[in-house]
Amino acid sequence: MIAHGASLAALAGGLIAPSAASAMQVPAVLLQAASAQEVDAQPAEPQRPQGRSIQFTVPVVYERQVLGDVLLEVKPDGSVVFDQESLRTQLGGLLNARGLETYDGIASGRPTITPEDLVPIGILISFNQSLLQVEIEEIDGTLRPVRQIVDNTTSRRSEDIQLLEPSRFSAYVNIVPNLEYDTETDEFSNEIFFDGATRIGAIAVEYDLAVSDQLGEGTQFFRRGVRAVYDQREKYRRFAAGDLRLETLSLLRTPFIGGVSVEKSRRVFDPFVPAARLGAGEIFLDNNSTVDVIINGDLYQTLELDAGTYDLASLPVQLGSNNVELQIRDSGGRQQVINLDYFYQPLDLVAGEEEYSFAAGFIARELAFEPQYTGDPAFTGLYRRGMSDDLVLGAAVQIAEDVQLIGTEATIVPQVFPGFFSFEGAASFSDEGGTAFSARASYRLSGGNTFSNRYSFSINVDYTGAGFTTISNLIPNQFDLLTVSGSYNQAISDEGRIVAGAVYSHRAGPQDDISTVFVDYIHRINDRLQVTAGVEYGDSDAFDSNYGFRIGISYAFGQNTRGSADYRSRTETLRANLSRGVDNKVGSLGYDVGFIQDGEQSRVDGGVDYVGNRFESRVTMFSEGSSIGNIADNQRVRVQLGTSLAFAGDQFAVGRPIRDAFTIVHAHESLQEGQVIVGRDLSDNRFEARSGTFGGALQGRLSSYADQTIQYDVDGAAVGYDIGEGVARVDPPYRAGYALEVGSDYFVSVVGTLMRGGAPVALVAGRVEAVDDENFESKPFFTNSVGRFGLLGFAPGKTYRVTIENGATSFEFTIPEGTDGLFRLNEVVLPALEE
Repeated sequence: MIAHGASLAALAGGLIAPSAASAMQVPAVLLQAASAQEVDAQPAEPQRPQGRSIQFTVPVVYERQVLGDVLLEVKPDGSVVFDQESLRTQLGGLLNARGLETYDGIASGRPTITPEDLVPIGILISFNQSLLQVEIEEIDGTLRPVRQIVDNTTSRRSEDIQLLEPSRFSAYVNIVPNLEYDTETDEFSNEIFFDGATRIGAIAVEYDLAVSDQLGEGTQFFRRGVRAVYDQREKYRRFAAGDLRLETLSLLRTPFIGGVSVEKSRRVFDPFVPAARLGAGEIFLDNNSTVDVIINGDLYQTLELDAGTYDLASLPVQLGSNNVELQIRDSGGRQQVINLDYFYQPLDLVAGEEEYSFAAGFIARELAFEPQYTGDPAFTGLYRRGMSDDLVLGAAVQIAEDVQLIGTEATIVPQVFPGFFSFEGAASFSDEGGTAFSARASYRLSGGNTFSNRYSFSINVDYTGAGFTTISNLIPNQFDLLTVSGSYNQAISDEGRIVAGAVYSHRAGPQDDISTVFVDYIHRINDRLQVTAGVEYGDSDAFDSNYGFRIGISYAFGQNTRGSADYRSRTETLRANLSRGVDNKVGSLGYDVGFIQDGEQSRVDGGVDYVGNRFESRVTMFSEGSSIGNIADNQRVRVQLGTSLAFAGDQFAVGRPIRDAFTIVHAHESLQEGQVIVGRDLSDNRFEARSGTFGGALQGRLSSYADQTIQYDVDGAAVGYDIGEGVARVDPPYRAGYALEVGSDYFVSVVGTLMRGGAPVALVAGRVEAVDDENFESKPFFTNSVGRFGLLGFAPGKTYRVTIENGATSFEFTIPEGTDGLFRLNEVVLPALEE
């Protein structure tokens, strides 16, 4: 489509060897661009005659790296043959001894070899006629040499790309309107969420605001969070002031404090997420949210939840799997994934490493749509340290006038027996609840070294004592709460596995104890189809039967489209879903449709996601009733749009919502009508942003403190226009913005053939200097094996001198005014060497 950078690389590497019978031929697309730019005003050369073979010297490319030249011949019927010796030279570094021996076995003694000859030995190779390069697509692993998992050569190649500096001043704001209509209440609600950040030098100020009528008190303005952040990256330390929500032990509710803090951790901080994790397996949603329940990678159910606190402690085992996650999208369009297997985490601190967080300020007693500070001072602290490679210890404290808490944690990998052990304990001291305790412990064991014998076992215990409270909630827990759960997963073949689990929940007071036990067999019939069958027992009074069976099926219709169905006889529940995932490319469309029959209640839900260039959108619909015939009795519709306004350097752009850091990629004035496209990967001719009327291409999916690259290209640029490397490298600070210009005054590419005495001058080197361009930087000059040369980065209206052979020979050329991309010198004839 537009890979000008790659085309120029092929061009510079050498295109077509001259023929003794006729003038050098070039592709027709280049003829059209160069016809008005002949040095000697020669007429355009004729199109390539039909019915004759043509030889090319082109580069070999493997994993986007140019290896070297190979000679090939294109037959009149379009088939390709390679010079086997030059091909072997380029393959040599990619093959082990066995690979070279295998290659020689089919190629030895033959002057040429075809791509078809290499297929039986596991080497797939092709000639890309649009880019004029040979591409190595695949090499059998048994023919490859031993490689390191971390490829240092790749890292070095990435470091060769110049690292961009962020703009000293940058800012962005995401604007997300959220519209809802509920037929049951006949109410229409609308709200707009604003979140973003402004960065000046090393200081970032981030904000989360809303105008909403969601709380039923008319339309109001809410300051959901504002804070200033200063990072010391080399020390993994962050200082912050404002509305703070710091990480602590899971047993202690995450408090909202208005004040100052210091944190040290290698992990990325992002306090403004849709769901706040609370103690005792709870989450808090501060606004209406859509929650997708994902089991074993498949969509199980979509929930439309109002703002509030939700208990998730026993959800994994109740759903019959320990592989459960929640994908949450709130009214502001923010997304978060919560893994409910929260007992398990690897040792995240190495021996001697520490992390901590301390904050002081005023406490918000109740979590709400915006923090409501009481004026009561509070202090929170957390300290964790890797004591060894097998042990992490931590302690936490929360102090307010009426409530004080202390907590501890230990994560250990015992050496005396296999497995992984985690423990948390906490005590609260309050005027109302007295002294109370809470604890959580888990043990996990996994093993097996093949798909057919892998296994895992886990057991979890969660206890919260009556009277236990935290500084963010003065109302103590009223009853003792105990939850014990366990699961076992055993593969019995490459295709089948057994999953068993149980949960017991004791809640003192008027509520009865609840227990559930299940056993499932999961069988993968092929790469697309999977079936599940099992039995379960439960003693909840909510259902007529304590026993039942469960069956399910999951099918992958394509890479992004999946369907599933599930029936459970004990709960008389039938669920069916069909979903197509949406990716990050412009024009991507995704959807999900679900149906639930729960006893006599029927429900259908659906959603459509669309990714545009300057916005993203989602429409969801829920409809339910007392039976299938009445399924349209109650309906709820939500429409969400998301866009952003961004500024960096002297550039402004409108784009999709920005998650952290961003880049505005815009075109140089010399590109005229060309539009810049950007993305993490443009190989499939799809992109993530495009420049246009509303500013440059806005890439808003950059992660702070991560070395990453952005690919860019230009749609509509003249053939031969030099856009640069086609890739930019960034390592963004927190909430940073970049401005990247594509193109420059030096955009002309020059091609030609160096001749002397009627023969090409092959494999010579020299330098290119400017005659009348003081800003031009000297460039290397070289020819390939057929005298062909390609040069990049020249300005129209300027004259340049090429000096070769240790200064003994030189020639000059002038780029005509009005040149828009490619300037073709044709043959440059050097004087004959003196005897």
